[in-house]
Amino acid sequence: MVCGAGGCSSSSSSSDAPTCPAGVACVALGASGGEAPLASAFAQAKNGTLILLGPGTFKMTNALALQANDVTVRGAGIDKTILDFSGQKAGSEGVFAQNVTNLTLEGFTVADAPGNGVKVLGGTGVVMRKLKAVWNGPERSAHGPYGLYPVQSKNVLIEDCVAVGASDAGIYLGQSQKAVLRRNEAYENVAGIEVENTFEADVYENRSHDNTGGILVFDLPGLPQLGGRSVRVYKNEIVENNTDNFAPKGNTVGLVPRGTGFFVMANTDVEVFDNTFRGNKTVQSGVISYYVTDEAIKDPKYYPYPSKVYLHDNRYEGGGDAPDLKKQIGILLSTAMSKFPGGKVPSLAYDGIVDDKREGPADNRMQLCFKRNSGFSFANLHLDKLDKASPNLPAIFTTDAAPHDCELPALPAVSFPGL
Repeated sequence: MVCGAGGCSSSSSSSDAPTCPAGVACVALGASGGEAPLASAFAQAKNGTLILLGPGTFKMTNALALQANDVTVRGAGIDKTILDFSGQKAGSEGVFAQNVTNLTLEGFTVADAPGNGVKVLGGTGVVMRKLKAVWNGPERSAHGPYGLYPVQSKNVLIEDCVAVGASDAGIYLGQSQKAVLRRNEAYENVAGIEVENTFEADVYENRSHDNTGGILVFDLPGLPQLGGRSVRVYKNEIVENNTDNFAPKGNTVGLVPRGTGFFVMANTDVEVFDNTFRGNKTVQSGVISYYVTDEAIKDPKYYPYPSKVYLHDNRYEGGGDAPDLKKQIGILLSTAMSKFPGGKVPSLAYDGIVDDKREGPADNRMQLCFKRNSGFSFANLHLDKLDKASPNLPAIFTTDAAPHDCELPALPAVSFPGL
């Protein structure tokens, strides 16, 4: 039914449609009504529309696209309202919105989209709340790349969501400004949570487990927005991310070794604190430059080094005991296992590749600092001295943490209207 200030009128013969609140421009749909009313509600949505979805499974053969502002799409709850795209024949995204303002998506599951689960491009004021993006197919490399995917967006809130089975990242925040990702769960993805080329993001109270990599903060060349910065990662559980990498061949994330807890790559001003790292078998945490990828840098505006990274008050338990021998970095780390303290990869591995043109102390030019981390150990891998023809990691890495015994100013909390 469609409801407004003047009352309600039926727009669906579905008897399982929820009830619209009075005085609101609203479309209410039940799963028994099928795909057509739902597709029409998205395509014809006007500014200020509330779309209510009842419990049950909506079988979809086409993508759902929104272009109106001030729209809320609300289901009956995760795993209660399911948009099933396993039979999708047109479009790649499951749910897609572009250039919208004040969009709220909440309370439903997007399953088995051939491409991304939920993508918002160029949105301002984007809320994803109590959503689930999931893939169930046995051929994991054929799963869609991103579960929840806001890109080139501003004022983004992703909270209390679940992402499962993505062949790239369960939750992927790309080229955005001002975002909060909190209380989400990501598992059985290649990467649980990724923050890419983004300015000002808070990532906290998430649980990222049983992925290939837990939480990744990085900057890549060749994109419209460069220079990822001002990211806080705190109060997260980053545990047992030991799933084999199943990214399709050629994807950048395919380079990530199984057993990666967390890393920062080529970002500036990153504060990592009060997290629990446990049982990530290749490396619990890392700070690296883009040069680790061995990919050519063709973008003259790109800065490939990490700088001003501060890790403090984190808890490290186990991990680093079985590097991924299917990936080059895992193979390299394995060559030094007998030399690493305790016979395992230290809890923080730093690639040691620095910008020699940057001012600052020679032994900490990039301003990597750490304080008060329990269960903590450190290695500067000194990959700047690596002989690639005959890898010599056991001879070049150091464990001297003294140059990094420093503090950096706390980053401010992210804030934006409606948060």
